[in-house]
Amino acid sequence: MSALPSYLLLIRWNALRMKGFLPLAIVVQALFAFGIVVGYPLLFPELDPRTVLFLATGAPAITLITMGLVATPQMVAQARTEGSYEYMRSLPVPRILHLLADLTVWLVIVLPGVAFAILLGTWRFSLDLQVSPLIIPALGLTSLTAASIGYAIASVLPPMAANMMSQVLVVFVLMFSPLNFPPDRLPGWLTGIHAVLPVQAMGEVLRGTLAPASFPLPAGAFLLLGAWALGSFGVAWRVMERRG
Repeated sequence: MSALPSYLLLIRWNALRMKGFLPLAIVVQALFAFGIVVGYPLLFPELDPRTVLFLATGAPAITLITMGLVATPQMVAQARTEGSYEYMRSLPVPRILHLLADLTVWLVIVLPGVAFAILLGTWRFSLDLQVSPLIIPALGLTSLTAASIGYAIASVLPPMAANMMSQVLVVFVLMFSPLNFPPDRLPGWLTGIHAVLPVQAMGEVLRGTLAPASFPLPAGAFLLLGAWALGSFGVAWRVMERRG
């Protein structure tokens, strides 16, 4: 069987395998967005326009990132535990197609939650966001990077360790990443860490495309995300090939 039919069949198989997870994923993403857009403002006595924009654009970023960095490693770890991961690797198709199909399904899964977060933020704060056409590559690259990193974590670590790492990452993303606030509020050492990690860059490309009139869109953020996406994808692919 040629590559394209195999890829499409793998997408269908993965989608059917995770059809029970999809409603839960949408609910979890909606709760994340609701907590950020409705809950976070309760922490501030007053909301200035810049803070409002950070909250409105940070909600879809956090929704997308947490699904990739948290849900992806947990689902892959579960697949490894129950044996479906090994079954897919045993099929007579290139293993890179299995990885690409998995990432494609994850991209589709996160889109409803991201759309809900954007609509909720614009409604809650009565915003008129002038969304840039670059939002499409920004969403695609951010989703691919987050899911690839999550997949690499689940491929390298044992299932239990991957689940624990995902919990650590969600705390880091929610509490110590400049997604809902500007990076100049971080201590210098943490700012340096975020300069090489992809989380801040994810927030920058989404903010810069959701509200381009208020936030810059640095080309370096796209380059950093591209490097992390390629590197983590390569790690996951290499581990998948080596374990055969």
